Amino acid sequence: MSRHKNYKALTSRFQKPLILLVVMFVLTLMNPGIFLTLGNFKSILLAISIYGVMVCGTIYPILLGGIDLAVGATAAMSGACVVLTIVKMDYSFTGVILGILFGLAAGVMAGIAHGAIVSNFNVPPFLITLASQNIIYGIAQLLTGNQVISCLEPAAFTFLGGVCILVIVALISFWLLNRTTFGRQVYAVGGNKEASNLSGVSSRRITTVSYAISGFTAALAGIVLASMNQQAIAKAAQGYENDVLTAIVVGGTSLMGGEGSLQGAMFGALLVGMINNGLRLLGVPSTYHSV
Repeated sequence: MSRHKNYKALTSRFQKPLILLVVMFVLTLMNPGIFLTLGNFKSILLAISIYGVMVCGTIYPILLGGIDLAVGATAAMSGACVVLTIVKMDYSFTGVILGILFGLAAGVMAGIAHGAIVSNFNVPPFLITLASQNIIYGIAQLLTGNQVISCLEPAAFTFLGGVCILVIVALISFWLLNRTTFGRQVYAVGGNKEASNLSGVSSRRITTVSYAISGFTAALAGIVLASMNQQAIAKAAQGYENDVLTAIVVGGTSLMGGEGSLQGAMFGALLVGMINNGLRLLGVPSTYHSV
């Protein structure tokens, strides 16, 4: 019996790595000599880099028991902001810096608005972020004139690396959640908001900051996406919120709040990325991928 308990404890502890190994093993058998290569793993990391960055911030509202459905729209709007600024400033390095700052500021402001409305007016997060999703996509369409805005230069913008940024953002987010007072307060508010308020933790402040972080990472992902595509499109990141939420929930984060981890969410992102990659290598039409 003791040996059985130890086996269960060991399996539970390493459950996520074991799942990844099983998926890798199966996909390797189905795609011999193709899936298990350095080049293919680079492709997987590049594919998950955009919504992986979003995951690093979107997990905060979910840990509070909320949700942010506007991350895709925020990414599209921020990408439009940076590209239009660069074009307006004649593709200069100054235009790149200002464009990135404008794009990030737009994302943070959207997040602050979400957090303020949710915490001050008790509007369901699902409702307000679903409504703002359409509003922000509308703003992106107005900014771009519903056209594709190309930005093939300067090199200071087009060289932005999604994988490197994902690693940096993930490390910062992990530190923030697990090594700071703010991180502990996020879990506390998500677990029991009333008790947190009584103990002196401002749930309104934590909620507003959490949604601002989600807006920031969505904006950063949108800027990286615009850099990779070398263009801005009003619907550039449409549907990315589905991949983000899937990764977070598959990674073990509770939609009720108070439970979950960034490493689990990143596991979910990697698992989704590997499965999508495997389906493409097998020649499965993209229309069947979501099924």
